[in-house]
Amino acid sequence: MASTSAASGWTVGRIIALATGSVLALVSLALIAGGGTLAWADTQQLRSGYLTTSTATYSTSGYALASDPIKLHGAWRLLSLFVDRVRVRISSSDPSRPLFAGIAAAGDVERYLGDVNYTAVGGRGDHDVTGHPGAGVPAAPATALPWAARAQGSGSQTLTWELRDGDWMVVVMNQDASPGLTVRAEAGLSALGLSWLAGELLAAGVLLGLVAGALIIVPVRLASRPAP
Repeated sequence: MASTSAASGWTVGRIIALATGSVLALVSLALIAGGGTLAWADTQQLRSGYLTTSTATYSTSGYALASDPIKLHGAWRLLSLFVDRVRVRISSSDPSRPLFAGIAAAGDVERYLGDVNYTAVGGRGDHDVTGHPGAGVPAAPATALPWAARAQGSGSQTLTWELRDGDWMVVVMNQDASPGLTVRAEAGLSALGLSWLAGELLAAGVLLGLVAGALIIVPVRLASRPAP
């Protein structure tokens, strides 16, 4: 009996294989790009132990600078698998005025600053600030709330906090709760799982790229063979 060989030209199966391989190639490139970005970020973290933002200046004529609520529940709980600590560094434009920085449950902070003039800082940093008017005078911050973490004193202050479930806010004030302050601040994340995640993404991207290459090359070669 004569042997039969695979037909040349584009069959339905080859077209489907080529289309699947093209999609997988795009996914592979995205995984490799993401893994490469995380690997670069990990090298930056090795220098100081934290991935940090650029330093920005924040000012308020009110009593406090407060972040928008940081929501660490639901899907955001996955963040704690890779990020274990947050660090905030602040320094006052007037070294003679001691600063206070703390992080506390968002509900407690909102009650503390409810009728106080303060400035809220959003996720875009110094390009995302909103004034909240008020006529109240806050108590000195050190004993006003059950702070999860705090730092206070003259000169540069460093606030370090381990991630926990819940809604949280960062607050910066003058230590004596007097109005008006200007500070320079930077935030940083300690992500111990970053190198592992980068390696997993790179490995998955390379493996997927090999599969995509096979799905593209094999049908193209079969389809381009001359007819017997």
